[in-house]
Amino acid sequence: MRLPYTIALLGAAGALLASCSNKDSAAPDIGNDYYPVEVGTYRAYQVADTLWNNALATVPAPYQVREAVTGTYADAAGQPAYRVEHARRATAADAWVPDSTFALSVSGNAVVLNRGNRRTVEAVFPVRENYLWNFNAFQGFNSISAADTVNAQNRRYSRVGQALAVAVPGGPARSYPATASVEDDGLAAANNQCALVSYQQVLARGVGPVLRRRVNLSFQVPSTGTCARTANGANSGAVHRETLIDAGKL
Repeated sequence: MRLPYTIALLGAAGALLASCSNKDSAAPDIGNDYYPVEVGTYRAYQVADTLWNNALATVPAPYQVREAVTGTYADAAGQPAYRVEHARRATAADAWVPDSTFALSVSGNAVVLNRGNRRTVEAVFPVRENYLWNFNAFQGFNSISAADTVNAQNRRYSRVGQALAVAVPGGPARSYPATASVEDDGLAAANNQCALVSYQQVLARGVGPVLRRRVNLSFQVPSTGTCARTANGANSGAVHRETLIDAGKL
């Protein structure tokens, strides 16, 4: 007569344990899908540059670049790393021509880029608003300033989770429902009468980097050494922009 009651208790206990187990095993959302890296995938970008010299701007012909994840290997520390092949072409009608390779190391804490034996921290996890980190954590100092040491914080997340429409040259804007903006901060950035230095990388959830924009402009007049920031433009420098135009499987 007690058997059904015992079964009922065991069933209730099993359900409770299963519920606890599911709660315990659920991985926290740290936002690592803002920078997905997978062998056999690629991202292609339209590149536009503006060069400044003596307050005159020139715009070279645009071109396209592709970053393709072609394999994995063990890095110097014995940790897994992804090999990324960088290729370039003038237009969509041309074939991709590989020109270099770099590596991405992905962990539960960060995405680290290794290019030309220089390691930089491209993203950190969890992705959260106003979080600061050191882009040059693996360097002795940043060339911008000797004061920008290994302990400096020079990258910041902003507008995390916001939807964003990114203008695409020669085509319709691409809309992304959730993005996070990575921007230079502290000594890595400048916005004054002598210089405008900034960097922005927009990460889209489930896609990765969809926009990169670097500005490095000087308003110093060479003949006098004075700074005169006017609407006429910079005395020297460049603006570089990469916009995602395609992504998928190789």
